[in-house]
Amino acid sequence: MSAPRVLVVDDDEAVRVVASEMLKRRDYDYESVASGPEALARLKEAEFDLVLLDVGMPIMSGVETYEHIRRDLPEQKVLFMTGYAEDEISELNNPNTYMLSKPFSLQTFDDTLSSII
Repeated sequence: MSAPRVLVVDDDEAVRVVASEMLKRRDYDYESVASGPEALARLKEAEFDLVLLDVGMPIMSGVETYEHIRRDLPEQKVLFMTGYAEDEISELNNPNTYMLSKPFSLQTFDDTLSSII
C-alpha cells in the first residue's frame, strides 16, 4: 500500500517546515505550498488523501480556499490548522472537515492524522 499523500497549505514557512518534518517522520508522501491559489492549482494536478490547511492566510484565506475545495472536490478530507478562528470553522459542517489547534504536539498531530487517514 502506498503512503498517504498530504498537501500542507500555510503561508508561514516555519509551520510548513515543521508539518513537513512531522509527515516525513511518519513516512507520508507530502507537498507544501504557501497559499490558497497554489493549493487549488496543485489539487487540480494531483490527488491527496488530506489537505492540512491554515485558516489565516493573505490573498485567499483558508476558509475561502476550503469553499473552493468543497465545490470542486466535495469528498476531499481537509484538516484546518488554526490558532484563532475556531468559531468560523465550526460553522463549516462537513464530515470530511477536521480541526487541529495550533500549536500542537507531535503526539496530537500523529493521533489526529491516524484518526483521519
